[in-house]
Amino acid sequence: MKICHITTVHPRYDIRIFWKECVSMAKEGNEVMLIVNDDQDNEEVDGIKILSVKSPSTNRLSRILSVRAKKLAYKKAMDLKADIYHFHDPELLGLGIKLKKQGTCVIYDSHEDVPRQILAKEWIPRFMRQIISKIFELYENRCVKKYDAIIVPTPHIKDRFKHLNNSVWEVCNFPSVEEINYSGENYSNCNPACYIGDLSNNRGIKQIAEATNKAGLELNLCGKFHSMGLEQEILEEYNNVKYLGFLGRSEISEILNNSSMGFVTLLNTPNDAMSYPIKLFEYMAAGIPVISSNFPVYKEIVEENNCGICVDPLDIDDICDAINKIRNNKVYSDELHKNGRIAIEKKYNWESQAKILIKSYECCLNYDK
Repeated sequence: MKICHITTVHPRYDIRIFWKECVSMAKEGNEVMLIVNDDQDNEEVDGIKILSVKSPSTNRLSRILSVRAKKLAYKKAMDLKADIYHFHDPELLGLGIKLKKQGTCVIYDSHEDVPRQILAKEWIPRFMRQIISKIFELYENRCVKKYDAIIVPTPHIKDRFKHLNNSVWEVCNFPSVEEINYSGENYSNCNPACYIGDLSNNRGIKQIAEATNKAGLELNLCGKFHSMGLEQEILEEYNNVKYLGFLGRSEISEILNNSSMGFVTLLNTPNDAMSYPIKLFEYMAAGIPVISSNFPVYKEIVEENNCGICVDPLDIDDICDAINKIRNNKVYSDELHKNGRIAIEKKYNWESQAKILIKSYECCLNYDK
């Protein structure tokens, strides 16, 4: 198969798009190309041809409204004459329709429940969120009916789309068994805690910082702050917090292997409460106990696999109690540490999801025939 992935928003080495989906398909002997939008040169990495339209946006609004980047991506895509076009951004829904009108096989990869995500976007004025969310949902629903398949990362998003398209495939964003080293016998419940990912109010960063500070636990933060104000507030108010910035995959693996526990105490927003946070599975893969929000979706994974503790993400004392339970009981923390890795190896791994992705491609091409 000749497969063309398209994104004008994500970085060229995006974990899900490049390292998981593109690399997995290239390993199967397929010809894989990735169209991106940055200021870097074209290159070939691990058998994947990366082609840039070189029209990066300067801000969120220009990214959404940019016509030039979409036109360049469409032209480059058509020139490649691929068997399958697999696009990853809600901003490219219209491009997907144009590709479909040319008789091509088109797949939409919906990384998030975007209408619910819009409701929690801090940069959108609160009074506008509801109407923008509704308008976008109507538009997205109309578009997805016309594509050959929809790829989704969670059961919740699958349920949302399955009445709109007969070919909806759940390909969860689980980590590769080989991607993150297992801490094994090196695990210690005396190590610092960690949080890896976007750093924003909705991610519960203030509550994590306050709880770890109250418990006297060092906290390593890895990722990008969404606002300078929040960064300044956290680093000035809590001297137990160490901000490590945005790290590469090998550096993240090292941080995980030297952590006592990992936080995924996201606040109860419409999108996050139903999501599968990749950090949750990365913590499990590394073999560190998880402290997660007590949402039903999270509890199903954390409690059923006995790999962490679920808490009220707004309750500082509840978070502190979980911290102390892990830190003060070596036998218990070792049990959580081992169970997380076992669950990844048995069920929550990318290798199992890659098989589903391959099947979705094969079904699309057979359907076209």
